[in-house]
Amino acid sequence: MTTLLERCAAALSIRDWPTGWLVPPGAIVASDGALRAPLGLRARVRRILQAGGAPFVDLLAPPPLEPDELPPCPVPPPPALAPWLRHGGHGVVVGLPEGERVDLVLAAVHHSAARTLLLVRDSGAQLLWQAHLRERPGNAAITVTTAAAAAHTFAGASPRHDLLVVANPELLPAPTLATALGGLAPARVLALVAHAGPELLACTAWAGPLLQVQHSSDQAARIELHLPLTPAERTEHDAAWHEFLGAYDAFAALRPGAGFGTFVQEARAAPAWRPALLAWHRARRVAAWNEAKAQACGDLLARHRGASVLVFTPDRGSAYALARTHLVAPMTAELPRGERAASLAAFRSGALKVLVGPRLLDLGVPAGRAEVGIVVGGGFGLGERRARHERVAASGVVYELVAAETAEVGRARRLADALAR
Repeated sequence: MTTLLERCAAALSIRDWPTGWLVPPGAIVASDGALRAPLGLRARVRRILQAGGAPFVDLLAPPPLEPDELPPCPVPPPPALAPWLRHGGHGVVVGLPEGERVDLVLAAVHHSAARTLLLVRDSGAQLLWQAHLRERPGNAAITVTTAAAAAHTFAGASPRHDLLVVANPELLPAPTLATALGGLAPARVLALVAHAGPELLACTAWAGPLLQVQHSSDQAARIELHLPLTPAERTEHDAAWHEFLGAYDAFAALRPGAGFGTFVQEARAAPAWRPALLAWHRARRVAAWNEAKAQACGDLLARHRGASVLVFTPDRGSAYALARTHLVAPMTAELPRGERAASLAAFRSGALKVLVGPRLLDLGVPAGRAEVGIVVGGGFGLGERRARHERVAASGVVYELVAAETAEVGRARRLADALAR
């Protein structure tokens, strides 16, 4: 059954909501059996349907931009564009420089073909954004205004802007932002946050998931890309994670003070805990290598074609998959020693531009030799992750591919804090 989104007076009407699904927060069941919600919840409702793989028709959508109205997409496209599209056109990016912010907005407009409203804090920010956009072609589809002005001008009207971009939402007064968001009903949302802070969680509640975090330091730039699992991958991951957590909670109750390491040691010998440990491995495997990460690797290899790139994979299988798909050299322990030595020597000399592998690259390549690092998954210790980052020159960039809404998110956060210290 297909869900139908339409306008009913000043509210959002949702017909044929998927059977068995929870009613979205903020919505109620009306007398005709449909759901009613504020118009401002349209983007969140679309996000829930897209994440669950449920078909829907959105009758509130205004006509798309004509081809001659579309701004050209920057080449290569910004790294956050693919995660934004995979999340259905929702999400938050953190730490982008001004030029890359403009690139991302133009790319989002190009791929969504949506007339765009860009909210800023004050007239100073408005003038700066307008100046940046005037320097780029095809900016007519983007309206830059302050959040306070948008709340008065566009609130309650039929959606004309189907993409809402909010610059520096952490600096906007909360009541002003809430009023603006409550009166607008875009299908897609993009939030541009300057620095990760306590406000980030509140931002994801209305803008969608975290897409990219860019860290700057005297070392190589570090960019986290948060990628969604497919519905099938999500089901497999969550079932395995639930099985593990149920058993681990019971273990913790029986053994107060015993940590995860003790659980792993005992689970290897005790049949009662072994299924939970196997479930933990299944969940980790889905998070470490999945459809979105495979696609992101291809996009990044294309983006940095000609540069020296190291791809740190979670296992041999993913290394060989990337090697076959992109015709790059794998580096695994099962290859003959002479072949491994020749590949590493060729990379050091610059004759070979890309190496992919799970472990041997951590210390097999001189520090600072690569221009680009792509950390797909695998590994837990800070030392191992630090070694991978050190293979990349200070002038280069390291991409961390993170499976959204998995344990990898917390691990990436702890790594960032540790590297900063």
